[in-house]
Amino acid sequence: MLSAVAYFFQKLIQPLKFIILICLIISIVLTPFNRVNAKENDSSLKDNEIHARFAAVIDADTNRLLYGKNADTKAPMASTTKIMTLITALEICPDDYIATTSAYAASMPDVQLNAVKGEQFSIKDLYYSLMLRSHNDTAVIIAENTAYYYICSLTDKERNELTFDISFINDYSYNSHFIENISKEQSKALVLVFTNLMNRKATSLGCNSTHYITPNGLDASDDAGIHSTTAYELAVVMSYCIKNEHFLSITQTHDYSFTSLSGRKYSVSNANAFLNMYDNIISGKTGFTGDAGYCYVCAYKDNDRTFIVALLACGWPDNKTYKWSDAKHLLDYARASYTKQDILICPKVFNIKIKNGSKSSIDILFDKKLSACISDNDNVEVVYNIPSSITAPVNNECIIGNVCVNINDKEIQRYNIYCNENIKKVSFISKITQKVKKL
Repeated sequence: MLSAVAYFFQKLIQPLKFIILICLIISIVLTPFNRVNAKENDSSLKDNEIHARFAAVIDADTNRLLYGKNADTKAPMASTTKIMTLITALEICPDDYIATTSAYAASMPDVQLNAVKGEQFSIKDLYYSLMLRSHNDTAVIIAENTAYYYICSLTDKERNELTFDISFINDYSYNSHFIENISKEQSKALVLVFTNLMNRKATSLGCNSTHYITPNGLDASDDAGIHSTTAYELAVVMSYCIKNEHFLSITQTHDYSFTSLSGRKYSVSNANAFLNMYDNIISGKTGFTGDAGYCYVCAYKDNDRTFIVALLACGWPDNKTYKWSDAKHLLDYARASYTKQDILICPKVFNIKIKNGSKSSIDILFDKKLSACISDNDNVEVVYNIPSSITAPVNNECIIGNVCVNINDKEIQRYNIYCNENIKKVSFISKITQKVKKL
């Protein structure tokens, strides 16, 4: 009887052993692949994987830093400067403005357009020379002429408020040949006016660690420090620039030909090879000087996300390709780690009571929308700092509260809440009188 039972269990266990063996083999075979996949899906990024000494990738919709390596450390920026040169000129000069070459501009070191003193161009043509081939003489031509146009467009009161010596400009009616005959010192004075406009724009963008001395990015220093920025602030400047359609059109152009007013022909091709190396790159600018090393800033845009990558001190000769591998690495990281999510969607109405006012309460509509790139590890918080009551009088320009959006306890956006009507103050006696009249 026992032998029969043993025989039965032996027959039962044999197929089970076979199944266990098959499972074990499958587990052994698949284990290495599971490890590889886990590594491939790991979206973490380590500083030693980035060649650049200073690097940043930001969400262009909020300017939030998504990854940084010494991102707030000041460093020379080389020709990435020229994105600010271009946007400053675009916002001041009309496209049909005729720019004249000074002797000082023609003396700039390579890389050059090789324009000669007195040669004139449509300024919109020079923008392609500036951004596609990074010509240093072109940057100065643009700076001098933009500054001259800007000064001529000011009122007498505004010119008197300038802190620069522009006394060499005797007649403020625009003369297209004026710059042809100015001295080197007068050229430098115009460039100083222009770089002041660049610095003023940087400050308005919150880039308080950025200091422009030259319009072309050549290494320079003055009493305020060296020509420099931070990786994060360079990204913020690019985030602003790509909102300008003319800026985008210029920086996306692969080849461009133009002719000076004297008939001299020029052709330029885009040095931003990354336009063809990585999908959805919509803008970019390279740079190099001895102090700055190789630098690069670019913008990426897909259906719902826009990322900016900025790299400073990304190797020296012979490491010219480091900037491309770093840009790819940072964009791969951002795309794998961050998805666009709606943070503010539905309109909200806040009822706020009015003390001592002609009305007892008002309804405030808040209808701002905000989306941002968010990772699985991010903590998003929306804080409504709205008072339950306010005291009259108030007007429609009065800030009565705000809405703050915080990610990981850091504020990324703040919206002020304004009173939407004028409300007069009403005394207690007036209120009693009004109630008596109603009776």
